[in-house]
Amino acid sequence: MNQANLPAAVADWHEELIRLGPVELKLTIPADPDRLLDDPDVLRENRETDYMPYWGYLWPAARVMARQVHEAAWPVGSRVLELGCGSGLIGLAALAAGMRVTFSDYRDEALRLASYNARQNRLEDFVILPFDWLAPPEVSPFPYVIASDVLYERKFHEPLLALIPRLLQPGGEFWIGDPGRSLMMDFIRLAQTRDLLPEIYDQNGHPCGFPQPGKFQLFVFRPVT
Repeated sequence: MNQANLPAAVADWHEELIRLGPVELKLTIPADPDRLLDDPDVLRENRETDYMPYWGYLWPAARVMARQVHEAAWPVGSRVLELGCGSGLIGLAALAAGMRVTFSDYRDEALRLASYNARQNRLEDFVILPFDWLAPPEVSPFPYVIASDVLYERKFHEPLLALIPRLLQPGGEFWIGDPGRSLMMDFIRLAQTRDLLPEIYDQNGHPCGFPQPGKFQLFVFRPVT
């Protein structure tokens, strides 16, 4: 595919093969995402808004969650919204399982990268959506919403929790994969004050009785309406 469609801030790209059971996905990601930290435009925007180019990294939690999403027992053709899509791996896993995916992110670079990765895998049943959690657009609710490694800043916790009833259809599921960051416990405590109690699963899909810092966990919210 034509790499001219990829974000111009990255000069060198790397292709990685991700296996999800019998499915193999080709993922194009920055060869050295740390180099983005030296980009003059990134430095300027960081000074102005604290922006960090996290979209350029393939975080370990995404690999685990991609497998769990691909194995989910969701009806084929279900609509799935991915928040903070980055390179799009989790949304690709849903597409490969027959879902209809909306990739969302507040960065155009991420939306372009996720679109590129979907198309190079001949996965076309997707749309992109510019989406800022702090000022979310009006969208029709989804049966499934997925996000990975999004709890790294406390300022995002309240907006994310506010999105759960706003984005989900009745009976829907909101999945958040987390690598066990220290702020995870703060998020869970805040969720409890909102009467949002997630089911918790480990990296192998086994139920956990309580959150465990330092280990991947999947939080599944099923709000009671």
